[in-house]
Amino acid sequence: MKTLSRLLSIAAFAALALATAHCRRSKEEPAATSESSSRESSLMRRTGGDRPFLRIAGRTYDCSEYERLGINSFKLAGNFMRTGDIDMYQFVFGLTGGAANTNDASEKFFIGRIIIREAKKEFGVHPAKDEISDYIRSMRAFADKDGHFDKESYDNVKKDHMGALGLTEGDLLDLISDMLAVKQIKAVIGPGKKVDRDKVTEEIALKNQAIDGEIACLGIDSFKTEIRPTDEQIKSYWQERQDSFMTDELRKFTYFIAAPVMPAADQPEPPETIADAAASDEVKMATAKKREEEQRRREAELAEVRRQKQIELDGLVDDSCTALDDGKDTNFEDLAKANHWELKTTGLFPHSKPPADLELKLRSSGRGGKVADQLFRMQLTADPLSKFSQPLACGENQWLVARLDSTEKSRPQTYQEAKDEARSQLICQSALQTMKTTANGAVTKIKTGLASGKSFADAAKDAGISEVKPFTKVTSAYRPDPGGEPKTIYQAACGVAPGALADIITEEDRIFIVHVTKRVALKLEDAAARLDEAVKAQVMQNESIAFTDWITARTEATKVERLYRR
Repeated sequence: MKTLSRLLSIAAFAALALATAHCRRSKEEPAATSESSSRESSLMRRTGGDRPFLRIAGRTYDCSEYERLGINSFKLAGNFMRTGDIDMYQFVFGLTGGAANTNDASEKFFIGRIIIREAKKEFGVHPAKDEISDYIRSMRAFADKDGHFDKESYDNVKKDHMGALGLTEGDLLDLISDMLAVKQIKAVIGPGKKVDRDKVTEEIALKNQAIDGEIACLGIDSFKTEIRPTDEQIKSYWQERQDSFMTDELRKFTYFIAAPVMPAADQPEPPETIADAAASDEVKMATAKKREEEQRRREAELAEVRRQKQIELDGLVDDSCTALDDGKDTNFEDLAKANHWELKTTGLFPHSKPPADLELKLRSSGRGGKVADQLFRMQLTADPLSKFSQPLACGENQWLVARLDSTEKSRPQTYQEAKDEARSQLICQSALQTMKTTANGAVTKIKTGLASGKSFADAAKDAGISEVKPFTKVTSAYRPDPGGEPKTIYQAACGVAPGALADIITEEDRIFIVHVTKRVALKLEDAAARLDEAVKAQVMQNESIAFTDWITARTEATKVERLYRR
């Protein structure tokens, strides 16, 4: 399917183009970006791979070296990352953190590798051949379905992927050597910050406990009823924030929905006859088995017919939209009429209130959402085709294609248009502030009541809060009841001593006061192992932080001259 296949390949093509554009423009016009980028492109076109490209710490590197150790190795490392190689991810992220774009990341990656190679000499870090070989044999990129090293997969990657990047097996060995060296360098520079096992133990305990307590709740509605702003107050509120009161953008579309014409479901089994009922058990069993086999055959045939109908429709939609893209004497109305697809035209409507057809859910979309979500992402350009959507897979088996007919841009609302919303916002804002003041006063009174020996419920009642409910065995995995419990109840209560109050929890329309009565540490069968893993993770985090600081300082101290900008 031409159009759909073309869409699916855009992301992959763009990623490859970005990764290679920095040094490979000998057959292209320079990109119209910055002056330095144009100069770089011009230099690559005029000279070739042996032209000086970067000078680092007094040594000059040409474009061929930059492509091999930088751009193309960066691309190869990215392929390994996508297979789930965590070590490679940490290696690449450690060298490219903070990069503004792909070109910047490639350059950081190259400079970082040069610094690492100098550090290998400085620290005496030289991964052994066996260590490099063992790591390669453990990589997912070269594993079979059972997770074992597969020589054929390794050879295919060398031939197809590395070969396409102009890399050899030696380049792969160098890349893995640098990555393993970084792990060893981290171990050298990272231990400066010690890991406190007692603190880690406490953190694990905080995450693994069950908490009992009580909750007092204040709702905003009772405070809103007491607030009656005047017209002058509402207008003043609107004037102070006019830019936030905007009309919705409105759009009008003409569209069709194409669905395959599916055959009807199989007919139900005929009722049992007198002869069937009088048959022997053996005959009945044989007859039932035959009917079941026949039913499965008919169902399989029906499923295949439906599959073919869907494939036919997919191809028809794709071919029709390709013809529309190519402008082969086809307009939108003719396209729909030729295929017997009913055209419908909406009125102007906002994104928040689409017609029923445009609320169909999208299929196979990474963003999810509904048809209207995609239609409101359309951006009109000078290209006439920009007013047409791509074919949108929606519903169970449908395709929707739409044309953007007109747009009414969002604009600031007049006071009369914004008055009701401004009044509502002002009331909510004022009610929330009053509720916070009331809650803070209630906390003071509740603390006094608890200190005098009163129960939490009685102390809350004295503070003017009658809505109190208990909670038990709240853990880090607990799912609060949205009707009467705060979303962050565990986080608020996990460090509070029994008998004390947590900090008040403020949500959009209510405030909670949490009283902790009991905290019980949960017994963990693998407590020692968990502690060891947590300490190990903290050590690795400290090492990564130390390495980031180290590589940043080294990069800043290393004189880097970008010769392609001259």
